[in-house]
Amino acid sequence: MTTPHIGPRIGLALGGGGARGIAHIAMLEAFDELGLKPAVIAGTSMGALIGAAYASGLEARAIRDHAERVLASKVELARLLFNPGENHGVFDLIEFKLFGPVMMNGETLTSIVLPPGVADFVQATAIPLKIIATDFFGRRQVLIENGPMGTAVAASIAIPGVISGPKIDGRVMVDGGITNPVPFDHVQAASDIVVAVDVIGGPVPRRAKGPTNFDLALGGSQILMRQIARLMRERSPPDIYIEPLLDRFRVLEFHRADEILAAAAPAKDDLKRQLEAQLAKAS
Repeated sequence: MTTPHIGPRIGLALGGGGARGIAHIAMLEAFDELGLKPAVIAGTSMGALIGAAYASGLEARAIRDHAERVLASKVELARLLFNPGENHGVFDLIEFKLFGPVMMNGETLTSIVLPPGVADFVQATAIPLKIIATDFFGRRQVLIENGPMGTAVAASIAIPGVISGPKIDGRVMVDGGITNPVPFDHVQAASDIVVAVDVIGGPVPRRAKGPTNFDLALGGSQILMRQIARLMRERSPPDIYIEPLLDRFRVLEFHRADEILAAAAPAKDDLKRQLEAQLAKAS
């Protein structure tokens, strides 16, 4: 059931960026500290995962506590992933294919990392939620507003070669960031104030050696995503566009959650100032 909104309707778009997307939690804290709630949320990849929790009614503080507990260290993260619990075994999470890459199963991974209290279905959230994935063979973005939450989020976070995505209506799904890395266009029509959070960042150089093939693949994807986001922003700019300074964190460094959240603090303060200014202007 959708909660009523008083005053200007704020649309929030949470973009993709792997571990850098943990910074979205700090942006949600800005909303809670100001006593605000978005009227609609759109999320891509990590933004879809965190957006699903917030749209379901969880407070940002609870999402932070869950993230810090789950991602506290490499050891704790490995324990969680390789001892998933009574509902899953390690072979449910890891997919082994002959002559193919070893990948994590997106739906199993999603069921492990989503915090308790997330709605079972996309259409059942307290705040309307739009999740972005990419139809691989259709070569276009897919907007998901209905259906099982785990399947939708798994489709959005499916990094090719790293996390496998589910099929939806017979279509192979991959990371929504490939086609729409910061999906603010999906909240513009229903909002008076549009807020976009861009956590894409860029490739991170290694100190002692050049980039690995994996670094090149992910870094190349980041460059493309930044170009797409820039072109979309130029064509139809949101009211507030926030880019936390996160380039020093690699895409899969989820164990650095505390550092990422600390690095996002200045952007959180900036978001609060801009929200207050936009609300004052609207009133």
